[in-house]
Amino acid sequence: MSGANRTTGKTKVSIAYRELKREVNTLAKAVTRGSEQHRQLATHLAEAAKDTGRIADNITAVKVDTATVAETRELSKTMQGLGESAAGYAGRAEDTAQAARAAEGVATTTHEGIQQAADRAPVGMADRGWYTQE
Repeated sequence: MSGANRTTGKTKVSIAYRELKREVNTLAKAVTRGSEQHRQLATHLAEAAKDTGRIADNITAVKVDTATVAETRELSKTMQGLGESAAGYAGRAEDTAQAARAAEGVATTTHEGIQQAADRAPVGMADRGWYTQE
C-alpha cells in the first residue's frame, strides 16, 4: 500500500491515540506553566505580606491609631494566608502535571507498539464496525 493511501486510510483509533498523546502532553505543559505562575504569585504575596507587616511596625512607632495598625497587621496575615494557599495550589498543580506525564507514559507503553504495528501493516485496517460482535 502506498504512503499516500496509508495516510488517508488511517482509522479513528490511530487518530485518537495520537490525539490522546498530544492532548495529554499539552495538558501537562499548561498545568506546569500554571503551577509556575502560582509559585511566583505565592512568592510575591509572601514578600508583600512581610512588607505590610513592617509597615504596621513602622506606623506603630509613629503613633498611628491602633485601629489602623490592627487593620494593617490583619492585611499582612491575610496576604500571608493567600500566599500559602497559592503555594499549596501550585503543589497540587505540579502533582496534576506529573500525573498527566505519567498518563502519557502509560499510553505510550500500552499503545505505541499497537500503533506502530498498525502503521507498518501492509493492509489498511477494516472499518471498526467489522470488528463488532453480534
